Amino acid sequence: MTQPAIAQSADYPNRLVRIVLPFPPGTSNDLAIRMLAERLSKQWGQPVVVENRPGASSIIGTVVVVKAPADGYTLLATISLLAQNHTLIRNLPYDALRDLVPVTELNRQQLAVYVRDDSPFYSVADLLSHARTHPGELKFATWGVGSTAHLMIEKIRLDKSAVMTHVPYKGGTDIVRAVLSDEVDVGAGDLRIASRSRLRVIAVTGPSRLIALPQVGTLAEAGVDGFGDYSWFGLFAPAGTPPEIVRKISDSINRVQSDPTLAKRLTDDMLATPTFTTPEEFSKIFQESVNTWASFIKATGVATDQ
Repeated sequence: MTQPAIAQSADYPNRLVRIVLPFPPGTSNDLAIRMLAERLSKQWGQPVVVENRPGASSIIGTVVVVKAPADGYTLLATISLLAQNHTLIRNLPYDALRDLVPVTELNRQQLAVYVRDDSPFYSVADLLSHARTHPGELKFATWGVGSTAHLMIEKIRLDKSAVMTHVPYKGGTDIVRAVLSDEVDVGAGDLRIASRSRLRVIAVTGPSRLIALPQVGTLAEAGVDGFGDYSWFGLFAPAGTPPEIVRKISDSINRVQSDPTLAKRLTDDMLATPTFTTPEEFSKIFQESVNTWASFIKATGVATDQ
């Protein structure tokens, strides 16, 4: 019974492989997956293309992969939002735990909270103080309802009695543009974009300060709990993809990511940490992420009927 799958694995890939990214172009994840695709293409001797399919809190692109044939030729590159949506969105057209197979974690990242460089706010404490005395006045941009940044706002509201107005945008570049143009007061998202624009990063998620930004404290240091873990960026395949193919993809990616040149670009240019996991290890990471965010989302009361 296993011989056809083994044969498929030995022959894989023998044609174009498509990686769907459910977010706009220009982000760190977009650049990272394109660098990876280029190197995979050379390793496999077959074209590997990245297709941006943004929209609906990553649902549009995810559905494309869920409905694709389970043969390893259509893959999903996505972030922790996949785990958040599992609890957050009541009417999802898929079940991520049932309809997708984790392949490997690609990298881990920290998110940035930032303001304009001429803003009067130099810290999260400054934001909290103003938000308490002027409820709802501060406009906080995120990449969508239920995103990590949106949950951050709700946690601040609950724990710190500081109310800010949520303004959702489609992606990280749109958020930066909104902050720079004074449409909003504060944004959260892609650390790479934020650190290279006319912006002031005032906090980061994750367990520790960044070596590249040692002066910027973490949200935990500012007393905002629940964001002390890294955000992950990982690869998934449609459920039913032969395990031999899933493992072959994972092994190939780990070989590519062991290239010191690629690792340096991820670390230095994108402020991300490359990771090396088996399908089993990433499955455990994903399940734990789903459970952690489920508890967090229920505690904040955030939900959508999207």
